[in-house]
Amino acid sequence: MGSPTEVTNLRRSWLERLLSVVRELGTSGDVDETLRRIAEATVEFLQFGAAAINVLGEDGVVRIQAVAGPPEVRQLLGRSSPLQYWLDILEAAEPWNSLRFFSHDRDQTMMDRVASWVPDGSDGATPDVDHERWHPEDALLAPLIGPEGALLGVLSVDQPAGGRRPNLEQRTVLELFANQAAVAIADSRARQQSETRRQDAENRWQVAFERSPIGAAIINLDGTLAQTNDALTAMLGYSRDQLLGTRFADFSHPDDVNGDAPHFQALLDGSEDGYETEKRYLDAAGEVVFAQLHVGVIRNAEGVVQSIVGQLNDISQRKKAEDQLAYRATHDPLTELPNRIEFEDRLSDCLASGRPAGVLYCDLDRFKTVNDSLGHEAGDELLILVARRMREALPAGCTLGRVGGDEFVALVPGEDDAEALRELGRRLLAALDEPVVIRGHLHTIGASIGVTVGTSAHVHPDEVLREADMALLRAKRRGRARVEVYDPTQDKPATLQDLELERSLRLALGENRGLVPYFQPIVDLSDNIPVGYEALIRWRHPEHGLMDPGEFLPLAERTGLIVPFGWWMLNASCRAAADTRLTGGWARWVAVNASGSQLGRGQLVAEIKHDLDAHGLAASRLHLEITESALVDASPAAIKEVCEVADLGVQIALDDFGTGYSSLSLLRDLPVSTVKIDRSFVAPITVDRSARAIVRSVITLCQELEITTVAEGIETPEQLTSLRALGCTHGQGYLLGRPAPL
Repeated sequence: MGSPTEVTNLRRSWLERLLSVVRELGTSGDVDETLRRIAEATVEFLQFGAAAINVLGEDGVVRIQAVAGPPEVRQLLGRSSPLQYWLDILEAAEPWNSLRFFSHDRDQTMMDRVASWVPDGSDGATPDVDHERWHPEDALLAPLIGPEGALLGVLSVDQPAGGRRPNLEQRTVLELFANQAAVAIADSRARQQSETRRQDAENRWQVAFERSPIGAAIINLDGTLAQTNDALTAMLGYSRDQLLGTRFADFSHPDDVNGDAPHFQALLDGSEDGYETEKRYLDAAGEVVFAQLHVGVIRNAEGVVQSIVGQLNDISQRKKAEDQLAYRATHDPLTELPNRIEFEDRLSDCLASGRPAGVLYCDLDRFKTVNDSLGHEAGDELLILVARRMREALPAGCTLGRVGGDEFVALVPGEDDAEALRELGRRLLAALDEPVVIRGHLHTIGASIGVTVGTSAHVHPDEVLREADMALLRAKRRGRARVEVYDPTQDKPATLQDLELERSLRLALGENRGLVPYFQPIVDLSDNIPVGYEALIRWRHPEHGLMDPGEFLPLAERTGLIVPFGWWMLNASCRAAADTRLTGGWARWVAVNASGSQLGRGQLVAEIKHDLDAHGLAASRLHLEITESALVDASPAAIKEVCEVADLGVQIALDDFGTGYSSLSLLRDLPVSTVKIDRSFVAPITVDRSARAIVRSVITLCQELEITTVAEGIETPEQLTSLRALGCTHGQGYLLGRPAPL
């Protein structure tokens, strides 16, 4: 079943790195250091071959002030060119939003007039006609615009990784870096001007003070404002008369009022000459203004404070961008609800405070029917509607999160009455009960809910969610569309059906009866010819008929049967790989899943050797699929075991890539030969730019590392076309072939 796009942990890691870089750029007061960091971040984070920051000096000459890239680009430092040259280039270049793209097919004599870098081996030959390919003579320029709209310089980049023109995401971040560089240059010049004004005559300093684009005030020794400029009144929305005689603290955010009080006292004591800090202020309309506050003193020859100057630089837009990045890392992009990470953080806060917290775990019944019959877009519409109805039905102060494809969890702080929570669950079911029209079809939303109470006895939020999930499973077993409260006896099979199912499962394993391996083809996307198969388990139960893995593997996990299941499937996979009915006599391979429970036991290598020898199978004909979450949580012994398996010649595939707690170190440190892109990214690839960008990034990364990519869950020709265009190697899904037994 396909599932909507989720903010994956890989994505979260990327966003956190970007947020960290943006914050770091604002920490240095030295413009040269800041520009150096920006150039290095452009190369290292956005993967350009080289970057240079050209800064316009007071003499009207543009000089290269910071570079990053190969060692030879350092020779460009200090190179200069007239401002008019740059103005001509920017005028002639193609606008890409605020960026400017100077294509190789334009008049190159203009670029020859400025210092630039051409990598070794670039012969300038015309490449194949591919408008997205980067030509060695292409150039991408980011004008550095000051607060008054004047050109402060140009951030130029070259040679993006992969030889492709930068995508929208790279260009957006490049614009952000260019803005940071402009702010750094503007701030630096403002500070230089401030220092100059201290040494100039009072009237000249006054003119600069009044015309400063940064909000500023002269402060009396008692902290009251003696004089303000137009920029400060515009920023805060108060008139000069309203500001005079007040203190910065009077319009500071209540939580930030005394944040800089010790520093201000240190100015008066003489132990400091100035300080900078970020603070929040409230303007006349009550809106929050984020500002960089700089306060400095002017002393006479004896060191006595004559006046104090405060400057407020509005950084609200930067803060807004940071908040947006943080929000995307902690919220589901489809429903705008907190994701699992954010939900667990809020539940953890409740547990740490000692307050009880009610948790309701909700799973939609027959959601797969909507996805399969009407398509994933219809499924997305249904999920958005469910989120809205549940949110409206919950009391104020509750948190609703989406933690899985069709799974929602509600947090009720302070509630420890199980019956009250059961009643709330019934209200949620009633809210979902009214039929809805999806794509012209009337659909009734069914759901099952499991309830539990989290207390200080729970060490981790996972424990609470596990209890609620167990109650949810009982609700499903008892007919669905109901609410069940967690009972501790559910730690073991709680019903006769559970006991009977476990007994039957043990018999099926012990007597090799009823377990049927299915095989789904994995094809080469260049010609749609199968190159291998993934082994999947089915159980032909004597009473219940053919059962899917989701109906019995969770029980196998809980009871420890998952390990013998894994060995059984390993043997069946090796036997099938040697069977010409499956392979047709070709050297096709079979991929089998290994659970995290099989790793680190010291048995994996021996079992694989035994089965390969028993069926006369070459190690290269066996692929071992391991989920990224299992490897992230694996012990050193388990990691060593996986490496030993690879040493046998068995190929290691990283399964469900992007859905767990993704770690790129797995690709670096483990002998991974294949990465399987999870269906949750493949399903929306034709309609969701974020999903497409993620898939493109994974494929590009794997191409650089010479790792094969397999896209899972390909169900439509449009998805197949998109994956081929992105360079995906292999694929599997119902469009290419359904699972079938031998």
